[in-house]
This record gives sequence, C-alpha cells and structure tokens, in this order.
Amino acid sequence: MNRLKWLGAIAVVAMISSTTSLAQEQLDLRKMAKNMRQNQEELRRYSWETKMTFLVNGELRRSDTYTVRYVMGGMVEKMQINSEVAKDKVRRPDGKKLSKKELEAAREFVTEVKNQLDGYLNPLFAEKAVATSKVLKGDDGTLLLLSRDVVTSGDSVEIILNKTTHKAISATIKTAIDGSPVALDVTFGSIEYGPNHSLRSITTSQWQGFELSIITENSNYESDGI
Repeated sequence: MNRLKWLGAIAVVAMISSTTSLAQEQLDLRKMAKNMRQNQEELRRYSWETKMTFLVNGELRRSDTYTVRYVMGGMVEKMQINSEVAKDKVRRPDGKKLSKKELEAAREFVTEVKNQLDGYLNPLFAEKAVATSKVLKGDDGTLLLLSRDVVTSGDSVEIILNKTTHKAISATIKTAIDGSPVALDVTFGSIEYGPNHSLRSITTSQWQGFELSIITENSNYESDGI
C-alpha cells in the first residue's frame, strides 16, 4: 500500500511539473512572437542579392538575379542584374509545345503565388503565427510551432526554432490560392551580429497540369546603416 502511495505521489509530481513546463512555454510564446516581429522589422534595414530560379516539372526554365532592398512603406525594390533563359521548349503531356506567352503566364502565376506566400514573413503575420501557435518539443534541441488560419482560413504554418536561442531554423507554409494548393518551404540563416533571414525558399504550385516552382536564394546582406 505504501508503495502504491509512493508511486501515486511520483505521478502527481510529474503531472505538476508537466503543467508548469507547458505554462512556461505559453508565457514564453508572447516574448518569442515579439522577437520574431522585431527580427523581421530589423531585416528592413538591409539590402541583399536574390537569385530566383523558375522550374517547370522540375526542369530549369529561367534564372534571374536581383539586388533587393526595402523602401518607404515596407515595399521591396528589386533591380535586375542578370538573367538566363532556357531555349528548349516545354511540352504538354500530349506533346504540344507551350507557347512563349503561355510559359510567361505560368511564370507570372507562380511569382504571384510566391509574393502572396512571402506575406507570411511580414512582421505582423510572423508575430501572429508564433503567438497563436501550439508548441511541441523536439528531441533534437528544437521547438515545433504549429498554427492555422494565420492569413486565410484553412492555411497552416509550421516553424522550427532553436530551443535555446528561439531563432527560426525553417518554416513551411501551406494554403490554397484560387482553389489550387500552394506551399512555401523556407530555410533560415543568420547575419553576423544581425537578424535571421530567409536563406533559401521553395515556392510550389500547380498550373494547367504543370508543377511550377521558384527557388529563391538570398545572399550578400549589407546593412543600409539606417
């Protein structure tokens, strides 16, 4: 009987410890959300280079490199410095060639998808994604944050954070645009003595039976000294 009481006491202590840990995680969530917003706001004081690669069914069709910076109102200004376009034609499953106009329409579609999904990295939405998330602890020194309905109904955001520094390691965003499923997978890097930033991202979508992707790689971050 004493052994049962002893085991019961251990179970109660374990439950209390678990509840305390969860409560602490919930309290930290507000601070983590605020830090996420501040990080994204700090990025607006930097300029960088972006390479955007457009793929159709996994095959490279076009690659563009830009210098990028934020301007008044949080808008992004891009200046193209290089462009390479594949010369071979894209064919539909029936063998019919995709016209230049159709291929450009496909690129414009997935670019618009990318622009909309990049909105989730906006300081306000990034903060909301963290503040409204459910936190799961990973076994590899990470925290997994899960949130839904951040920007539109039915969307989902998964963010993996370093458990110690609470800096973002990666994020996956899934939603639908015009009834078509779309996704954004982001890998984050850090600027020395500066904020985290999107190091590499992959935007995926469907268009008229084709799988469209844009791979974005960011580098050469420099502070504008603002």
